[in-house]
Amino acid sequence: MTLIRLESTDSHYNMAFEQWCLAHLCPDELHFYLWRNAPAVIIGENQDAEAEVNLEYLKANGIALARRVTGGGAVYHDLQNLNYSFVGKDADPALMVEALRKLGVPAELTGRNDIFVEGRKVSGYARRMEGSNLLVHGTLMYDVDIDVLTRALDTPVSKLNRKGVQSVRSRVTNLKGYLPGIDSVEALKSALLECFPCECERVLSPDELAKIDNLNNSVFSTEAWIMHRER
Repeated sequence: MTLIRLESTDSHYNMAFEQWCLAHLCPDELHFYLWRNAPAVIIGENQDAEAEVNLEYLKANGIALARRVTGGGAVYHDLQNLNYSFVGKDADPALMVEALRKLGVPAELTGRNDIFVEGRKVSGYARRMEGSNLLVHGTLMYDVDIDVLTRALDTPVSKLNRKGVQSVRSRVTNLKGYLPGIDSVEALKSALLECFPCECERVLSPDELAKIDNLNNSVFSTEAWIMHRER
């Protein structure tokens, strides 16, 4: 396994970074990195933002909206959420479940692209295949603000079904309570890095980073991509 480091917390740039990795990294080698976003809602590739997200709440609270290249539903990120990405033909969310178990968390995969702990969701993940390369990425809710998460995803449709909104709140939880020896999201990141046998580190060149910047500026940070307008 090869480690990549991504220190950016810009959600649009980070989506561009993932797409570049999927398109250009060697599929025969498994690459892994951990990353975070400043407060943002990330919607699936084909979702309707206006139907899935409380856009007024996002604007009023300075929460970014970004679109990823994988499918699935809308998710809320803040800096107390740690994201993971595996890129390579052997990418598998079970790798993260195994790492969490090493840390003492009774994590389990479900059939709905989620990771649960004692019946409550702590992570959602998604996949995308491009050529022979596979991207598997997901969230790890360490100490996410559940109230903000609920409000950000409280759409006009969900307002008609308050029971549904409450069910979302009741079925998600944070990992913090299951990790008594880990007192911060940074400590969780360090602990997870120790769980993975990364033999080497892949350092992106200035030219590669420039191409990611261009991909971000031309696609992932544009309204046309985020709102699926004029695509």
